[in-house]
Amino acid sequence: MRSLPLLLFTSLAAPLAVAAQESVRIGKAHQLFLDDHLIEHTEHLTRRVQQARKHETNPLFVKEHDWEPEGYVVPSVIYDEDEKIFKAWLDGYGIGVFYFTSKDGIQWERPLMRLFPEFDKEPTNRVVLSASEIDAKAAPLEKLDYLRSREAGWRYFGHASGVIKDKRDPDPQRRYKMAFLWINRQYQPPGASRAGKFIAMGVAFSPDGIHWTPVNEPVCRATVDLPFHINFDEQRKRWVLYGRAFGVVTDEKKAAHAADPNLQYNNGRAVIRCESEDFIHWTPEKGELVLASDAQDSTITEIYDMRRIPYEGIDIGLVHMFHNEPTGVTLPIQLGISRDNKNWHRLSDRTPFLAMGGLGEWDRGVISPPTTDPLLVGDELRFYYTGRNQLHSTRWQFDDQPKLLPAMPSPRGALGLATIKRDRFVAMEASYRPGILRTKPFIHDGGILHVNAAIKFGALTVSLLDEKGMSIQKLTITGRDEIDLPLPELTKIPGRQGQPMRLEFSVQNGRLFSFWIQ
Repeated sequence: MRSLPLLLFTSLAAPLAVAAQESVRIGKAHQLFLDDHLIEHTEHLTRRVQQARKHETNPLFVKEHDWEPEGYVVPSVIYDEDEKIFKAWLDGYGIGVFYFTSKDGIQWERPLMRLFPEFDKEPTNRVVLSASEIDAKAAPLEKLDYLRSREAGWRYFGHASGVIKDKRDPDPQRRYKMAFLWINRQYQPPGASRAGKFIAMGVAFSPDGIHWTPVNEPVCRATVDLPFHINFDEQRKRWVLYGRAFGVVTDEKKAAHAADPNLQYNNGRAVIRCESEDFIHWTPEKGELVLASDAQDSTITEIYDMRRIPYEGIDIGLVHMFHNEPTGVTLPIQLGISRDNKNWHRLSDRTPFLAMGGLGEWDRGVISPPTTDPLLVGDELRFYYTGRNQLHSTRWQFDDQPKLLPAMPSPRGALGLATIKRDRFVAMEASYRPGILRTKPFIHDGGILHVNAAIKFGALTVSLLDEKGMSIQKLTITGRDEIDLPLPELTKIPGRQGQPMRLEFSVQNGRLFSFWIQ
């Protein structure tokens, strides 16, 4: 790729008429443009979600053995720095949790064990046995013996929803943590005359990710369906859970869609939030509502779940939508953002970050976001997800849907991979007419200015402004597409460190993703 020389301009432009405002402290964090937090002014620019690219070998693995489930869902994938391997745990459609390893995160192996000889006739990679499997295979006396054994707590295991390797916990027996759907099908509340189903969240711990011990009581009753997502908030020093609520239809949405008879079929799936210091005791008891569908959505659009990703000082949400329309059911993944881990909103561009597969694809029917954070491999962020070629259950009957669904050659559920380059969740895009982005006044910690931009056949001009909007220096770059382009010429200015300043970006026929000073 031929690069044109850098052009340095030192002439001063006329100052801008700028009202006094408090400066934003940016530290050394990368400044992405998912919202207007650091943006004072834009023109001729479009904020556009950059769709994740699906890997050419998808799905990464499918059922190969008779003892495997018909499909896999709710993926947890980590890179174990201690063992230098990728590890994955997936729910096997209600018959337990299955464990996989990989050297490169693309080609996966099944470590064969026999942890449950009462049920597995041959070695498998199953590391958790579900209650439904016990009910299906165990005779009454065998079941009683099994329920008295070490794994007795699994009698309430329904489905897994995430595995975490936690190096913070001083107890090595709690090094790995799992959340799962706790289902007691014979629960009888105090004073009730009959038993019914009780659903909550359960947790389990493991020293190695293979041998698990459940906590034999439900730990959180705020969320009653899969999936739910947990990770650690470094600022609060607490675990944060994002789960699912039902029956949430905002007054704004009710008013906007009051004339639509389909409003009655909106089940009100939405996102609630809880916190915990020990992974066992969660508050508030019923959760705190943080995100629901709104009037801009269709009448019966709901939010299925959301994965929080801590990233460069902000929280990015993988917002799993549920478009349950009479014309078709889709579950794409959009983007959301929060700057305090509590107040969330979706981006103005609600196009999918991770889209459903098309006709003939393996992930045409349903996709599900990861229950672990994306992995940075080289310059790429990896998002492991699951998909299947079967429709989500719905009340609607579609023209191309037979009454009796024939056996499908595609997997009921399988693991897939999608990637983006670092920071490239969203671009500020400009066509031939230059687009302008001017920041609010900010204070940085010193260092060299870096930009992440794609201007291979365009141009990017970066102007350094003082707190009054006066141009001090500017630099034009062409013919580049780089995630880390250092511009030392714009930060070697005596006396500027620690003082309020602005940047102005002019983009032509290209995309700007982020900047930082380090």
